[in-house]
Amino acid sequence: MEPSTQPGSDARADIVRTYRPIGELVPAHWEQGDIPANGITQRYYRTGGDRPAVVLLHGFMEGALAWLPTARTLEPDYDVVMLDARGHGDSARVAGDFAADVLVADAAAAITALGLQDVRLLGFSQGAATAALLTDRHPDLIRGVILAGLAEGGAPAGDMLNAPGYREWLAAYTAWLAGLKTQNHTERMLASLSQIPPFAPIPSEDEYVAWVENSAKLDLDMVGMGNSMWETLAETVQAQEAAIARLRCPALLMKSAASPVSSGPLTLREEASEHPNVTILHFENTGHLIYRDRFETFISQTRAFFARI
Repeated sequence: MEPSTQPGSDARADIVRTYRPIGELVPAHWEQGDIPANGITQRYYRTGGDRPAVVLLHGFMEGALAWLPTARTLEPDYDVVMLDARGHGDSARVAGDFAADVLVADAAAAITALGLQDVRLLGFSQGAATAALLTDRHPDLIRGVILAGLAEGGAPAGDMLNAPGYREWLAAYTAWLAGLKTQNHTERMLASLSQIPPFAPIPSEDEYVAWVENSAKLDLDMVGMGNSMWETLAETVQAQEAAIARLRCPALLMKSAASPVSSGPLTLREEASEHPNVTILHFENTGHLIYRDRFETFISQTRAFFARI
């Protein structure tokens, strides 16, 4: 076995100590604020400008600023809007209601409240499920949609969700999330190294800081709903597949492996689609986090799709 080329624990700590607070990473000219929509307050970030609108919907237990590098890259050509879903970031807490229909209504109401029209929509993971249902139910709002990292298949076996190892991991993870809420920036940067495998590289400043800050702002009541969401995954997949079959606008599905992939060259493979307006593109040798793991290719495919619709 070759020796590890990753920095040791002290060096890793030295790296993240240099990372700036999230407020210093968000460009000063971007607009950010809270809007009342669908009966709650929703936080948005917007690059602005007289350009076509792109709306980005993040995944479960992420947040609007997970899209920071994506928004910076698309900004020259688009007015990019990032929304914190309820229970995430600075949007309202879930208050016990986190159903797919609610998330769709939230996003549609936010788009309308912001006065956006002819929207190019991009969703990742749970955000992709929301995007599929929103585009199906509100075709007047959406010009075209990219669905990246959609869930497939059914729920994990009940044995896994009840296994002592999984329950111990979940308890430790939830304790880490709770601890972040009382820590300052530097403490959060250091405490979050516990969630990075020792063999993995430290993420870039944009990615790491946004991930930590998004984690610190998660509604812990929503996190506690995770297992029940797994149990209804098959229903969610069925609903999103039915929605995709009804889409009339152009749609691009970006697919990849559900679990992390440690090595292998990236290849893109187009899959035959049953629907003429839906393109299916597989990112081979890529884990679930397509927009992070294969950023350059993700961006080039996103740009190409949005440019032609």
